[in-house]
Amino acid sequence: MKSHSKEPANQSVAGAMLMRIRNMRIHLSRSEAQVADSVLDNPHLFVNSPISEIALVAGVSQPTVIRFCRSMGCEGLQDFKLKLSGTLNNDSAMSFSPIEKNDSIDEICTKVLNNTASALLTLREELGEQELQHALKTLRSAEQVAIFALGSSAPVADDTQYKFIRAGIKAASRTDGYMMNLCAKQLGKNDVAMFVSRSGQTQELLDAADIAKANGATVFVIAPSNTALAKKADALVVINTNEDRQTKPAMLTRILQLALIDVLAVGLTAHDER
Repeated sequence: MKSHSKEPANQSVAGAMLMRIRNMRIHLSRSEAQVADSVLDNPHLFVNSPISEIALVAGVSQPTVIRFCRSMGCEGLQDFKLKLSGTLNNDSAMSFSPIEKNDSIDEICTKVLNNTASALLTLREELGEQELQHALKTLRSAEQVAIFALGSSAPVADDTQYKFIRAGIKAASRTDGYMMNLCAKQLGKNDVAMFVSRSGQTQELLDAADIAKANGATVFVIAPSNTALAKKADALVVINTNEDRQTKPAMLTRILQLALIDVLAVGLTAHDER
């Protein structure tokens, strides 16, 4: 299997679909990752080839190719080809530039801001109306929303509490690992346990989700796809970011989480004003 720790020279600039593939690759199965590598190596060949040739080049079965397309949020191979083709022909290209040790402050400024803009544009392309509508419906119907997060996502939970309360939602952030289980036990069938996670694998969050679900609460998750936390969700909004491509600490994920919370908060407020 080929590694994509370094981008091919002809792919330093890419549109939304290629950015999505790069971000999601670490969350795919080994065989689906092989298909992802084939697309990243030669996206034009993928667009113009039959499934038999794609499977042969990737070294996988034809059903694996279809599963990969669905993991990318597409209905099947033809839908994926159509969206990939649109990406390749899109003039509004998105790029990612790694920060180098010897970069000047001007270069750091340019790269950080460009990377942030690119990540936000990619998120805009990836968010689906159906999943957002489901998330808003879940939040509107809740008697209370408990927001669970740890580490770099903890400030996002606090921001969410403030914005949801302003939008008329009874909300409280929970950012202490010990308190999470205690609070999850107090939730009931009319409540929402909301989880915000960069990795989707944090054990304290997984334990709290299990407790909340066992008590009948609705579990709403903002996390990468195909992660342990995402699989526990009754409502899910996916944010995929490739941690290997981020400036440490993981600033891009936090910015995307905050932007998504803004979308939800404005959606809740707009609903109240109609």
